Amino acid sequence: MTNVYEFLKYQPETYRQFVFKDLLIARYDCPQTAQRAEIFTHHSYLTFVISGNKWIHRQGKTWLFSEGSLEFVKKGAFIQEVYLDKGFRSLACYIPDGYLQQLIRHFRQFYQGKFIVNQPTEPIIQLATNETTLAFVQTILDFFEQEVTPAEGVVEERFQEFFYSLLINPTNLAFVGYLNSLADRPRASVYDVLEANYMHPLSLIDYARMANCSLATFKREFRKLFTTTPAHWLIQKRLDFALVLLKTTDKSIGDIGFESGFENNAHFSRVFKERFGESPLQYRRQYGLRPAPMAVSVYSSVY
Repeated sequence: MTNVYEFLKYQPETYRQFVFKDLLIARYDCPQTAQRAEIFTHHSYLTFVISGNKWIHRQGKTWLFSEGSLEFVKKGAFIQEVYLDKGFRSLACYIPDGYLQQLIRHFRQFYQGKFIVNQPTEPIIQLATNETTLAFVQTILDFFEQEVTPAEGVVEERFQEFFYSLLINPTNLAFVGYLNSLADRPRASVYDVLEANYMHPLSLIDYARMANCSLATFKREFRKLFTTTPAHWLIQKRLDFALVLLKTTDKSIGDIGFESGFENNAHFSRVFKERFGESPLQYRRQYGLRPAPMAVSVYSSVY
């Protein structure tokens, strides 16, 4: 899998952008060459849709990103689906946890309304927009067209004004609650990162980066949490997830293997049979579910 943050950051000639303090603000013109693509990022991000639509499939749920909408996407992996003939453009702000923590601690004194309770939130939070949101988007797009690049301090000031407008909007309580919880802990837990992303074919280094720790620290904490190796744990979790999809959906075997994190159908079928003694299709037939029409699951590593 490819990290979308790095994909954008290292192509400044293609994707207009500003980078400061590891914060990346970029105009994203989706280059996806297949209807569905599996991607990830080790930074959370805010994204405002300029044009087009796309669907994000994550942890068994689906979100629609449509023109004029604003979403906060927690770091991690997901499946992105688009209409190839219609295009998709957005303004995306990728924000490291450390910078998010600094912002929320700085702006806490200005909160309006009741005390914010830190409660579990969805991996994607849809946010309310207002005039400040639209003004920020237009300002950044105008900056991209200028011959002289504005100073980092100017861009950062505009971003912080935009961010503050989101915090004080009473409709965005879930967003503020999540940021409060983030500010009160040193980093994401290895357990939470694994549970949220095990169904994607990420490397151990990718998981470690999302947990804001070194690979050595990640492995050490993993050993404390589980009594097996990361490779074995991931296979078992993916098989359990695939089992649920086989029992409860009519998705094709190829799609189930893909959505469960297996690199290809052959690998999925082999490890499934090793554990359950029969192929995924045989297992589905045993439970009386009609298999979906045969279809080729086409996806791309380019997004």
